[in-house]
Amino acid sequence: MNGWTAKDMPDQSGRVVVITGANSGVGYESAVAFAAKGARVVMASRSMDKLEKARQDLFQRVPKAKVNVMQLDLGSLKSVQSFADRFNASYDRLDILMNNAGIMIPPYGKTSDGFELQFGTNHLGHFALTGWVLPKILATAHSRVATTSSGAYLYGRMHWDDLQFEKEYRPNQAYAQSKLANILFMRELQRKLETAHADVISVGSQPGYARTNLQNNQPQSFGERVMYAFLRATMSQSADLGALYQLYSASAPDVKGGDFYEPRWALKGLVVKRNVISRGRNIEDAARLWEVSERLTGVHYALLGDKEPVLMSVMDKLDNDLDTGLKTRTKHT
Repeated sequence: MNGWTAKDMPDQSGRVVVITGANSGVGYESAVAFAAKGARVVMASRSMDKLEKARQDLFQRVPKAKVNVMQLDLGSLKSVQSFADRFNASYDRLDILMNNAGIMIPPYGKTSDGFELQFGTNHLGHFALTGWVLPKILATAHSRVATTSSGAYLYGRMHWDDLQFEKEYRPNQAYAQSKLANILFMRELQRKLETAHADVISVGSQPGYARTNLQNNQPQSFGERVMYAFLRATMSQSADLGALYQLYSASAPDVKGGDFYEPRWALKGLVVKRNVISRGRNIEDAARLWEVSERLTGVHYALLGDKEPVLMSVMDKLDNDLDTGLKTRTKHT
């Protein structure tokens, strides 16, 4: 990509962009970049106070920005659905959904729906959000779903026997699993979009080691603290540079569905496209995760032909055919 920066983004005038976790870090920098290119940006996050401050800071950098802020707590399906309902009622299109928000190695906790905090927020919240705003995405030509993972996905495993880490909570493994889940979701969504012949692509990225609030929950052991301090001093980069990979995936014209972008040197460096590792390409795991996510969230991608809504639509069609037949018979009688 030869030193691609946010200045190289195509004009985004008239486009609508939703960015989760937009109050800080790479999400905030992505909002600034899209606003500078003329997009209508919806900044979404849990804290309205932080969002409002972030919006005011953004106006300092992009005075003519078209920006709205909307509350979204990815750890609450009720909040996710409320956000989707408000967005769907207010906007007639969605060109880019940037699934950016995430939490990293917190103490053990659960979302309001009882899911392990990292799996529930980083994956299930975004799974539900994407499903609930999918009608707007499908109604918009050349739209994209850009999901942000992490280099930690390389160490991730799907713990099918204990997805919620209820037997033994290991924060680093739970985080890595949630980031692998982001990759599997991105790729399974792309497969479903292709099958449905939708004019939408699903893409992914990871920001390397960007200096953001995400690292506030530091590892506890002395060795880990020393290692992270060394990496932060030598291999980290600013949040605006960390945003480049998701900005490229969300806006560059040469991006194709299923593409994954990251720093050349894994933690920092120029934007490069890479194949995800074999665990991220596991079709069986991706399909299984999708089914589990549907069951846990109750969200089905009916417009892409997911099973439960499709069966309902078949039943509706049979009922309609029966009604039509009865009316025709009555008419001829």
